Amino acid sequence: MRVGGLKSAWAVAGLALLVGSGCVSLDNFKRLEAANRQVIADKEKVGQDLFDERSVNDSLRSRVRQLESENTTKDEMIGQYRRESELNSKVTNAAADAISKMAQNPLGPVAIVGPKLPAPLDSALKKFAAEHPNEVSYDAARGSVKWKADLLFALGSDEVKPGSADSLRGFADILKSPAAADFEVVVVGHTDTRPIVRPETKSRHPTNWHLSTNRAVAVAGILQKNGYPSPRIGAMGCSEYRPVSENASEAGSSQNRRVEIYLVAVGSIVYGSSSGEARAPAETPARSASRTTAP
Repeated sequence: MRVGGLKSAWAVAGLALLVGSGCVSLDNFKRLEAANRQVIADKEKVGQDLFDERSVNDSLRSRVRQLESENTTKDEMIGQYRRESELNSKVTNAAADAISKMAQNPLGPVAIVGPKLPAPLDSALKKFAAEHPNEVSYDAARGSVKWKADLLFALGSDEVKPGSADSLRGFADILKSPAAADFEVVVVGHTDTRPIVRPETKSRHPTNWHLSTNRAVAVAGILQKNGYPSPRIGAMGCSEYRPVSENASEAGSSQNRRVEIYLVAVGSIVYGSSSGEARAPAETPARSASRTTAP
C-alpha cells in the first residue's frame, strides 16, 4: 500500500513539473493522467482485497472456534456413553450373578402338597391321557398331567399351538367339573440345557428361566380363557434345573422340555417364610408364583 502511494505522488509531481516547465505535450499529459488513474484504481483494489482477506480470516477463525466447541461437546458425550456402558456392564453382571445364585440355592421354596385324587377325577384324567397319548401323560401318584413342550410350542416360542390348545380346552373342562371342585392347579414350565441364542428369541426370552416361566404363563392363560377361575391357577418356571432325562441326546432333551400341571387341594400351596416355618395361605390360596423350585 505504501509503494502505491509513492507511485501516485511521483506521478502527480512529475506531471506538475512537466506542465510547469511547458515541456509536456498533450499526449504525454494524457498518458500521465491515465497512469495516475490506474495507480489510484490499483490502490483501491489492493485495499478491497485486503478487506476481503480479513473477512475470510475472521470467518475461518469463527469456524475454528465452532469446531473446537463441537469437539468439546463430543468428548463430553463420549465420556457420558462410557460411564453409562460401565454402569450397564455392572447391572448385567449383577443380574447374571443373581441368576447363578438362584440356580445354586433356590429362594424360599413353594411346597406343593396334595392327597391322592378322588376316584371320579382320577378316572377322568386317565381317560383324558388315553385320548391324547402322544401329547399328554398322567401321573396318578403325583396328581400331575404333563404336556410335551415340543407339541405345545414351536422352538423358542411361548405361543401355544392350535392343536394343543384343543387338548388344554378339554383339560379345562375336567377342572371345571364337580369332581375337581376341591382342587386348584399349579402350572410348571421346564426347558433343556440349550441356551437361548437367536436374537429374535432372546429379545423375548433372555434366558431359559424366562422361557420356562413364560410358557407356564401361556398355558395358564389358555386355562383361564376356557373358563377356569384365575384365582385357582398358579404358574412358575424351573428353567433347565429339574431334568427328567439326560441332555446329551435330542431324545433326552425333548423329555426335559415339558409343561406339568399339578392338581392340589385348595389351600395346599404353602409359602416358606424366612424362619423356615410355613405361613398360612391367604383367603385365595392359588397365585402366580415367581419362585423357581420344582414341586
